[in-house]
Amino acid sequence: MLGPLAAYLPTPRTADGGVAPGVLAALADRAVAAGADAVAVLGSTGGFAYLNGGDRARVARAAVEAVDGRVPVVCGIGALTTADVLGHAAAARAAGVDAVLLPPMSYLPLTAGEALALYRDVAALAEVPVWIYHNPRTTGLELTVDDLLAIAALPGIGGLKDRGLDAADVRTRCAALLAGVPAHVEVGFSGDALGSQALLAGARTWHSGLAGILPGPWVATAAAAVAGDVPTVDAWTQRLAPLTTLGARWGAMRLAGAVARHVALDLGPLPAPLLDPPAVVLAEVEAAVEAALA
Repeated sequence: MLGPLAAYLPTPRTADGGVAPGVLAALADRAVAAGADAVAVLGSTGGFAYLNGGDRARVARAAVEAVDGRVPVVCGIGALTTADVLGHAAAARAAGVDAVLLPPMSYLPLTAGEALALYRDVAALAEVPVWIYHNPRTTGLELTVDDLLAIAALPGIGGLKDRGLDAADVRTRCAALLAGVPAHVEVGFSGDALGSQALLAGARTWHSGLAGILPGPWVATAAAAVAGDVPTVDAWTQRLAPLTTLGARWGAMRLAGAVARHVALDLGPLPAPLLDPPAVVLAEVEAAVEAALA
């Protein structure tokens, strides 16, 4: 099991666009030392879609070596074809990850039936537990709770990462998922701002991108949520709101470099054609990070 907090690491890059395993190791170690319960690589914050197979394998190996068994390591394996997904799953398994995370990607948005077939085929061959990754913002596929429950019932599925539109939607979806998933399937939610609401509603895991760079505030918020301490959760949520709002608008991957510089880590350049946000936004990020760490 991954929860209560899974910290999703950005993928640091060298000046020529390669992977910087030393910086990745530093990020992983900071997350574990701060109290994150799992470390994830090659999610949306990790920019998996911008990396080739060799670089993905290097990221998985670097994360597993850095974590050194202290917490579970999850690795994203999203790709446009089932064959490529299976290739990434094999590489992740060879690197020693504990689970793989699969978004239903496609150039043409998949149907729910196609997504079910994708998870069925991959879970049958992955040889490590597969986590469902429901992220309509990037995949273009909106899965209902019933769709997710059908996928969660497949052999080889270990958990799911859902998301909601707002706190009420998170609570509603969480309750329905908890009532319907098999006992061994872990229910989790993503969202740097809303994941704590899922923990309060009984979810096992909060999957957070910004926690991979600034783990301390998210570890504290998750601990309060697990304890049912709503006032503390609300206080942290308000304190982190400037940063999570920027993350929702620009994407944690674009903001990661500016956030990491605040803690003396250089993530290198974004992969073209992505650009750093405008200077005014970067200034807002700096102020939001200072408020989060104050």
